[in-house]
Amino acid sequence: MVNILVVDDERHVRNLIKKILEENGYDVVTVATGEEALVELRKARFDLLILDLKLPGISGTELLRRMKQEGIDIPILVVTAITNANPIVEAMKYGAMDYLSKPFPAQDLLKKVEELLNKDQISFEKLTRLVEEKLEQNKPIIAEKLARQLFAIRPDAEAHYIYAMVMEKLGNRELAHKYLKACLSIDPEHKKALKEIIKYEES
Repeated sequence: MVNILVVDDERHVRNLIKKILEENGYDVVTVATGEEALVELRKARFDLLILDLKLPGISGTELLRRMKQEGIDIPILVVTAITNANPIVEAMKYGAMDYLSKPFPAQDLLKKVEELLNKDQISFEKLTRLVEEKLEQNKPIIAEKLARQLFAIRPDAEAHYIYAMVMEKLGNRELAHKYLKACLSIDPEHKKALKEIIKYEES
């Protein structure tokens, strides 16, 4: 299930975005401030952030700056009524990937959300294939560099599993075991990791 965090200080906008997205099968968490958003981002993994730039307390741009500092890297869609281009350009500098002007039709929101989620998925899958290819070619050092990029896109169970396989190929069984355990702590049902970890638990 895709998890989306919506940050907007206007309750009716939050509720509207939540309704549109939930009707299309997404899981949605909504908050009103940048401070609340940071709390949510630190405790859970989200696949997309939908962010208003004009917020009480810390601004949307400041939230993006802090996310960058903390290494929280997820696709970001700015949804704003601001007509001045400068804040939007600034937000893009800090990692926002696209923006949508308020008010907006539901289909425009859904289109942007789908585009950003698919962009993330394609790059993750492409990198995964490249890592596997380099491992087959016995080029584990290149594979390790590529595997690190997976974490920048989506540090999920699969990224941890792939990194474990790279570490195993490099002969670092201790780190491989560590990443397999991390994979299973995120997804206890990860079949490939469950199969692999037996080798470590038995030795």
